[in-house]
Amino acid sequence: MSAANHKNSGESADDVEPVDAVWVPAFPGQRPPFRPGHELSVQHGAYSPRTIDPLAREVVAQVLADPSNSHAAQPRHRFALWAFARAEAQVQLLTEYLIKAGEDAGNGIGDLDAERVKAAYLLLHRAEARAMSGRTRLGLDPLSAARLGRDQAATGADMARVMSELHRLAQSGVDVRGINLEDLGSDLS
Repeated sequence: MSAANHKNSGESADDVEPVDAVWVPAFPGQRPPFRPGHELSVQHGAYSPRTIDPLAREVVAQVLADPSNSHAAQPRHRFALWAFARAEAQVQLLTEYLIKAGEDAGNGIGDLDAERVKAAYLLLHRAEARAMSGRTRLGLDPLSAARLGRDQAATGADMARVMSELHRLAQSGVDVRGINLEDLGSDLS
């Protein structure tokens, strides 16, 4: 789903109260009030759960579909993964909004004197920083993935050494059922 699928301008018959409603105009030419949940005032949608959440769900699905990210499927990572996905969704929405603003201005960057454009650039910067932090913390960028792999390999190697030492002790007649594994640390060096 593209972030551009959300409505951000124009008025349709679905967005205003039906003509036969109880509402009566206060002056000639007054339009009916907007219905709850309308999207006519949405600029980029980066603050709207209605636009962010579907995109964030797609990001989560993409992360979890990659077998190299199996660690991210663990329940303890659920909130961090969701926060990362929401930041990525905000980045996508804001990027699309700013691309359109650049096209409308004809200069590729938008009208930097317009408060909405400046605010969108600031929010984009913050969202990109949160998304980058989330990628790093979850091991989704190349460097943090390599570090995570190294740490997992080291843990596996340490466990192999512990198991090897337990096997050696058992072969020498020592009852290993009551051994505190922390006591083996000095014997493994």
